[in-house]
Amino acid sequence: MNVLLNNQKINFNSNDFPMLISGTEKTGSSFFSVCLLAELLKNGYKVLFLSAYPMAKEEFRKQIGGEFENAVIIESGEESDLIKAIKGLTDLEERLVLIKNIDVYSHKIFDVLKNLQLVIFSGDLDKCKFASSLIDKTFPTKIFFSSSEKDRHVIAPSLAKFCGEVVSKKYGGVISLGI
Repeated sequence: MNVLLNNQKINFNSNDFPMLISGTEKTGSSFFSVCLLAELLKNGYKVLFLSAYPMAKEEFRKQIGGEFENAVIIESGEESDLIKAIKGLTDLEERLVLIKNIDVYSHKIFDVLKNLQLVIFSGDLDKCKFASSLIDKTFPTKIFFSSSEKDRHVIAPSLAKFCGEVVSKKYGGVISLGI
C-alpha cells in the first residue's frame, strides 16, 4: 500500500521523525501505522516493531511478504521484551522503531525511546499513561485519526475511516492509504 498525502504518494524521510500517530479504536490509525511501517521497510529502513496485539504483527507480516531480513518483530508484545531487544541491538540508531498501542504501555517505554529520532509512537493518545510526556516532546510530524482532548487537537468530523490529518511544518492535509 502507498501512503498518500492529499491523494499524492508521499515518502517520509528521517527528518520527519520522531512521529506521533494518534487515533481512537476503529478510526484506522492502527492499520495505517502497520502499513506505514511496511512501506518504510520497503523503502530501505531497518525496522523494530512492538505491538500489544498479535493481529497487528500478522498484518505486518502479510504486508511485507518475505522481507524479514531488516525487520525485528517483538513477538510477545511485552515492554520488557522490547527493552531487552533494544539492549541487544547494535544498530538501534539505524532502525525505525514503531511502538503501537501506546495506550497499554507504561512510561518505561517512553523513557527508553524518547531520545531516538527514528521512532513512531502510535495509539490512543488520550488513554496513554505517558501522554503528557508525548505532548511535551517535539514531533516534526503528528497524524491524528481522531480528535485529541489531551493534545487539544480537533480534526474535521468528515474524515473517512483510515484517513488522518497531518500536523507538521513540512506537510499539511489528509493522509490515507492507496494502491
